[in-house]
Amino acid sequence: MKKLEKIALLSSGIGKEVIVRMYFRRIPYYFYYYVHAVSDRLVLGQEEYDFQLNGYHVRKLSQLTKAEIKDDLCPKINIWNGVVKGLKAPIVDITSWRSLLSSPILQNRFVIIEDEANDQFDIGLITKALSRHVRFLHFGSDGVFDEEEIEIPYSTITHVSWGTRYAEQWYSYMEAHGMLPAVGNAHEATDNAGKNCSAALCKPQIT
Repeated sequence: MKKLEKIALLSSGIGKEVIVRMYFRRIPYYFYYYVHAVSDRLVLGQEEYDFQLNGYHVRKLSQLTKAEIKDDLCPKINIWNGVVKGLKAPIVDITSWRSLLSSPILQNRFVIIEDEANDQFDIGLITKALSRHVRFLHFGSDGVFDEEEIEIPYSTITHVSWGTRYAEQWYSYMEAHGMLPAVGNAHEATDNAGKNCSAALCKPQIT
């Protein structure tokens, strides 16, 4: 698909209760998303999997090889069973990775950043989005945060997600067991920001 074709098709689903099937380079399977926003670089959607929503996902438009509206009974089932009531457009700026990772609602919450081309997966907290990379505090499968921040170049990022069942389960357990670093109440900040969710994009100040 050409770039303008991608943008046109993805834009046609914004604000509508339609599912878009998306295929990406180097990934042998497809994803289902309700699209909330698209820029000339990135696309933002809420993932749908087996009649459940699974967080927010941002992917590179240049990696998208094919997109099509899901034309079967599944979207109607999601309307019937109330899944679509959970659709909310987060207030984030998807102009670039830097602007996305600087968005207020991504601060002080668990975010997943991936480089799928090299099987690189990092989960943790954003500390600062700089001009060419993001500083990130990563934790491992033992729930222990690294002593040092890592620097993730924007050029390597293919996928950013938050609010997924995986990330939220980690957060809930680590919060309950006092394993979070002293960065404030992540969910309180996020929920307060999310009360005014809309399709509009904000551009937070970047220092």
